[in-house]
Amino acid sequence: MLTVTRRVGESLKIGEYRLMLRTRSVGGVTLTTLHQGQISIRDIEFGQPLQLNQEIIVYPYPNNREGFSKSIHQAKISISAPKHIKIQRDELEVGYCRNEKTNQKYLGAMT
Repeated sequence: MLTVTRRVGESLKIGEYRLMLRTRSVGGVTLTTLHQGQISIRDIEFGQPLQLNQEIIVYPYPNNREGFSKSIHQAKISISAPKHIKIQRDELEVGYCRNEKTNQKYLGAMT
């Protein structure tokens, strides 16, 4: 299982699926999935599974490390998938840099 933190507007690619965090509320998140040209928008409560296919399951969780005002714009997403399925964050897939001097990776919406 892999866990990544996503901010509102950030996405990641899980195999053939594109998953984007649209909004975060107190009790859950709204996720957009894109697969083979089909867009699906789903509201999911924290800890509840979102099954993308028979092999891939996604679980959203709240981010508890920061204060509530900062964490309301981000959530942890845990992905359960076999090892042969690639999981890529958008900022690494595209290779954008926010600051060329420090080569710090871009942290914004790429989709």
